Amino acid sequence: MAANAPPESVQAHQQQIQEDAHAQVLGIFDQDASKGAAVHVFDPDAPPEKKASVVARGQEKLKPYAASNNDVPAEAPIDTGTKGVLPTITVEDADQPTEQKAEKATPVPDSPSPGAYPSGPAPEVPEWYKVGWRSIANVDVPLSEDEQTKDKAVLERFISEQFYGDWYHNAGIIIFAVFASHFFTRFNFGWGWLFILLAVCCTYYRTSMARVRRCARDDIQRELVKTRLASEHESADWLNNFLDRFWLIYEPVLSKSVVASVDQILSVSTPAFLDSLRLSTFTLGTKAPRIVEVRTFPNTEDDVVMMDWNLSFTPNDVADMTPRVAMKKVNPKIVLSVRVGRGLASAAMPILIEDVTFTGLLRVKLKLVSNFPHIQIVDITFLEKPTIDYVLKPVGGDTFGFDIAHIPGLSEFIREMIHGTLEPMMYDPNVFTLNLEQLLSGAPLDAAIGVVLITVEAARGLKGSKIGGGSPDPYVSVTINDRQELARTKHRNNTYNPTWAETKFILVNTLQEPLVLNVMDYNEHRKDTKLGSATFDLQKLQDDAVVEGIERHLLKDGKERGLLRFNLSYYPVLKPEMVEGKEQLPNTNIGIVRLTVHQAKELDSAKSLTGDLNPLVKVYLGDDPSAIHRTQIIKHTNNPVWESPTEFLCLDKRSSLITFKIVDDRDILKDPVIGYMSGRLEDLLAGMSEGRDWWPLSGCKTGKIRISLQWKPLHMPGILSGVDQYVPPIGVVRLWLQKATDVKNVEAGLGGKSDPYVRVLVNNVIKGRTEVMNNNLNPEWDQIIYIPVHSLRESMFMEVMDYQHLTKDRSLGSVELHVNELARESSTDNQYRHESTGKKEVQDPIKLDGSDEQAFHGHLHYVAEFIPCLNLKNVRFDADENEVQQAAKGVKDINTAVNQSSNKEERYVTVRQPIDDVQGQEREGTFGNGIAGKVETNPGNDEIKDKKETSGIDLGKEELLKHQSGIIIFHILSGQLHKKARLEVLLDDGYWPAVSTIKARSTHAQWQHVGEAFIKELDFGRVWLRLNENAEGDKDDIIAEWKGNAKYFVDATLDRRCTYTLTNDEDKTSSVVIETRYVPVPVKLEPRESINNQGVLRVELIGAKDLRSADRGGKSDPYAIFTLNGQKEFKSQTKKKTLNPEWNETFNVNVSSRVAADFTVEIFDWNQLEQAKSLGVGRIRLDDLEPLEAAERFITLSSEKHGEKGAVHLRMVFQPEIIARARKSTSTFSVAGRAMTHIGSLPMEAGRGVLHGVGGIFRRDHEKENSLPSHPEVFAPATHPATQSLGSGGAASRSAESLRTASGAPSDHGVLRVVVLNAKGLHSNEAKPYALVRVGDKEHKTKHGHSRTSTPEWNESFVFPASSTTSKLYVWVYDHKTLGKDKVLGEGEVEIWRHLQPNQSSVADLTADLREGGEVHLHLEFDVDANARAHDPSVTSLERPTAVSPSRFSIRGRRPGATEDS
Repeated sequence: MAANAPPESVQAHQQQIQEDAHAQVLGIFDQDASKGAAVHVFDPDAPPEKKASVVARGQEKLKPYAASNNDVPAEAPIDTGTKGVLPTITVEDADQPTEQKAEKATPVPDSPSPGAYPSGPAPEVPEWYKVGWRSIANVDVPLSEDEQTKDKAVLERFISEQFYGDWYHNAGIIIFAVFASHFFTRFNFGWGWLFILLAVCCTYYRTSMARVRRCARDDIQRELVKTRLASEHESADWLNNFLDRFWLIYEPVLSKSVVASVDQILSVSTPAFLDSLRLSTFTLGTKAPRIVEVRTFPNTEDDVVMMDWNLSFTPNDVADMTPRVAMKKVNPKIVLSVRVGRGLASAAMPILIEDVTFTGLLRVKLKLVSNFPHIQIVDITFLEKPTIDYVLKPVGGDTFGFDIAHIPGLSEFIREMIHGTLEPMMYDPNVFTLNLEQLLSGAPLDAAIGVVLITVEAARGLKGSKIGGGSPDPYVSVTINDRQELARTKHRNNTYNPTWAETKFILVNTLQEPLVLNVMDYNEHRKDTKLGSATFDLQKLQDDAVVEGIERHLLKDGKERGLLRFNLSYYPVLKPEMVEGKEQLPNTNIGIVRLTVHQAKELDSAKSLTGDLNPLVKVYLGDDPSAIHRTQIIKHTNNPVWESPTEFLCLDKRSSLITFKIVDDRDILKDPVIGYMSGRLEDLLAGMSEGRDWWPLSGCKTGKIRISLQWKPLHMPGILSGVDQYVPPIGVVRLWLQKATDVKNVEAGLGGKSDPYVRVLVNNVIKGRTEVMNNNLNPEWDQIIYIPVHSLRESMFMEVMDYQHLTKDRSLGSVELHVNELARESSTDNQYRHESTGKKEVQDPIKLDGSDEQAFHGHLHYVAEFIPCLNLKNVRFDADENEVQQAAKGVKDINTAVNQSSNKEERYVTVRQPIDDVQGQEREGTFGNGIAGKVETNPGNDEIKDKKETSGIDLGKEELLKHQSGIIIFHILSGQLHKKARLEVLLDDGYWPAVSTIKARSTHAQWQHVGEAFIKELDFGRVWLRLNENAEGDKDDIIAEWKGNAKYFVDATLDRRCTYTLTNDEDKTSSVVIETRYVPVPVKLEPRESINNQGVLRVELIGAKDLRSADRGGKSDPYAIFTLNGQKEFKSQTKKKTLNPEWNETFNVNVSSRVAADFTVEIFDWNQLEQAKSLGVGRIRLDDLEPLEAAERFITLSSEKHGEKGAVHLRMVFQPEIIARARKSTSTFSVAGRAMTHIGSLPMEAGRGVLHGVGGIFRRDHEKENSLPSHPEVFAPATHPATQSLGSGGAASRSAESLRTASGAPSDHGVLRVVVLNAKGLHSNEAKPYALVRVGDKEHKTKHGHSRTSTPEWNESFVFPASSTTSKLYVWVYDHKTLGKDKVLGEGEVEIWRHLQPNQSSVADLTADLREGGEVHLHLEFDVDANARAHDPSVTSLERPTAVSPSRFSIRGRRPGATEDS
């Protein structure tokens, strides 16, 4: 559509109208200008930036206020990603940063010395300071003496101060009434006009007297404050005195901010019948607000301060001023330029607002916090309606303007409108909440903190009907605190029981307000009717982020109107994480995008007749034809400033495409597109990180748009470590962490030393950790750990940490190792994609965190080697859509069905060069035509590849499980928990978790977490699943666990998803769903790494011979003490007067490493009065023991003083088992830990059964029997046969099966003899411990020791009746107190029939773990033939029970024809 230009006469006429309007605005301040005041006048059509620059000339421009038209939560637009749509710009298209040329510095004159007199006149007041009241008044413009004399008023020169005032105002209205009534009477206007005159005079008089009385009350109150007695209210005169002086300084700054920001808000809020509404002049006057009185409420919470403030702002009151000060007073003035009309036929009209007054009673409630700014939330409410008054002059200006408040009824109407707007916001009981913590953090107040997913299921039993009769057509309207509607469902026709099953996404910026769901009746031709409403407190989502099955009664006028069912889920925004001392957002693919359209410049006005545009911006996502955001319209400008933010939910950042269309608003005509820009979200975010925010427009000759984006990742299942982010490993790095020297001591201030350990991180995820060395600045770990790696570009971050039991561990420094230093790609071997470059032995300095590159403290010694893994095919999991994606898919399907008839626009690349190179050039193409200029595509970036990896080898499950060492990849999907917790996966000894998820947001956990761990020996490995209620780094709080064999676990989960049930002592169960993948790694283990290197050593102390005599009679009283790694393990009985004692005592000891074990036996001579003397020490080698084979040895004793003398006769059997190590209540960890004999399934049960069966080896008549046969006879289990590989290091390979019989408790009563041997590892060293044992309803306790120790020895036995009702044995350890109550040191329990053979006599040695730390060693004997009632419970001290027949428990099995021993 084309049109000719208007005639010159029309243009001249329009120009004359605008000049007259501008002159009228200037005429408002003629009186102030005649006094010499510097009045700031702004161009109403100028953008806010230009106005701010005029106000703040000489100072840095103020940033325009980010006017938000969506400061309330809104239904989130959803960007599900777009494939095949190309952007119009890339990162290279942004404005390049311009280099500032260094200006030549001008010489600065020497400043005078302090205190010297100025050599010249005082400098002029800068222009940027002449704003607000200083711009209106005449304080910064010096006048000559002649001007001062000339401008003095007559009243000031000839009337004294006591007569100077406004006494003539009321007389003026009387004179006006007399003359007006005479005029009406003279010209016969009639009685009606006289009544109108009377109404006007009464209204004016009432308004005038109200103001006089208000000022009088202010004066009276001010006087009463000075003389009143003490009351519950306090004066604030000291604060008012401060405000009087501070206001003159602060008001210009405040006015400057208002001019730069409020004008933008007014332009957005322009009513439809006006063309524009702009701010021309603004000042709040020279009189400061007053706080009349303050009342404080002391009876509040400790962190809450509540006060009542009586505020008063009466700037036109001069009663407390002298006439001289009152003459120079400036009242508040606000001049608005209102443009009426449309297009060419429009004109500007000035509106003056002055003499603004305000009084009110305000209640302020402060919520205090410990961190800065120490005030978190401020709640403000008016206890009563405030009094608001002003003078509004729409025409005539300041001199001849008429106050429209004098019109009868209009003033009350405006006042009620103001109260009606403010009442729901901040009139009691409504509260206006201001979050200062969020304000000072720099985050926008309307910024979303998360997404609430609302699924509206159905409503039942609705009550209500239409006006004309019939059933309602209900739908649900979603609001926050019953304000603006955020989303609504579709309406269902003619039903009282509707079912919607619709999902809505709501972006929320606070959880402090309730969610209100209104059920409405849809009406086609009239307003919809509310049937009822239901509320939900969003604060509950902080405790449980997923609430399902919510049922709320619909209420209306206090009556129930039905039932509403819905579900809620909350997904908060992830906070930045500290990575190497810097805050960094997690790299996710799903999140919230906050997009702000700031401004545009140099828009192409070729399509406009007048050369002026009314631009607005529409924002589109992908190929969706409907806009998700629309900015306000800025009238008559080619350089608009919008500052319009919006937010939307992005489900795929990699494929998200955003399009901006700038449109010229033409009212009823079709709006043409000025220009457009389309770009990928990743490119726009990359440009923001480099400081680029200007982008070129396509489809126009000139034009640029300025935008900014912020990415806020969401806390969703699998967002950080899901299937999409997982990359298969290329191998493992074998780290031999030897030692560290001179590490930093962070506990020096407390008189202690650091407790160091090393943790290894890859991509900010902990992959391995060493043991903790307590109180050691030169720790020697000598530990080998295996770290899976996925790329040659990865690096391992080895951080030395100080272990803290109650608080988070502290960093002592770090060392970084790059994978490309250890490995390289292999081009020849298809089985292994990478190969090792050899071992690397390093001694790296430990770099301190948060310091420069030269700050080091200590050295870390380690050896690193890369070991490749097998190149398998398809090492991945099937990705499931998470709950948000599933819900969004349903929403998009609905929207697609609605908009399927719309024409979709295609968007292509139009720009591939920097903006500086294309300025001034014409960019061809029109939006949506399919071809836009010259297109350059990059197939590597634009094509989306979805090809599966075809290279590598393919192994079946049986072939995979033949490989003993490898990487287990865990895919933890979901769980049903009895408490919110995180799932930890531990392998083998369970010292540190190998995989740890985030804490579940609800009891219906959705993790979608992928983690991996290296296992050394699959056949003998253990897998622990446990739920930890505390966060990682805090003290463990285990609420449920499951343990099992690693091979069976991988076999069950390798090709399918399995559910595992985790239990606790309270019989509460939880279940988790897991699947795994297994990648073999050909690792050759050292002997100390094998399972054969740890286990349970059974030692029989047979006797000794040829001991040294220590007594005068040539004899000794010998007893033996066995020590492992410096810790006492066993003490034998004392044999009197002999040099060849026979003990025949047996004990078990847990050995964590046979290779590194320091196992010794020392013989002492007991003395009654003096200290025992050592008769010799013998060292016992364990590394040459054959597993599961008895070995007899004579250990030679030696001493430094007497040399070698005597020998100890031992018989030992070593059973390989995994020793579980636990972190104690201090930083000291147990070395040996405990054997996992209570874990079901092979091969642990095989070891346990063999160990319990070797009793026959230790019989006293064992010498009479033949040696063990070469092929022992064993009982094979019915299911799951397993071959136990005993590993390397000289250990023989042997097959062993579990010796098991029928399970179950005995049906008949028998006798259970319990021998309480000793305890170790108690958390108190200052205790006198004794043990209390309970079986069934009977209990016995041992004697307490007389000395304080953490390793007590009792050797006391008790007899209990045992049957099917006594399945557990309970043991408590107490600290004996002479006066007070005994303190519990620990408690534990034992499954009796898990360790004893039911329905037959059997024995067992076992260890009961105490929950508080430590363990109790017990010996159990069960006699099924004895009658417990025939035995008296007695205590036998220092006696060991006699072993039962070996034929029943021997490893050889029962020989044919052998008879049982009686």
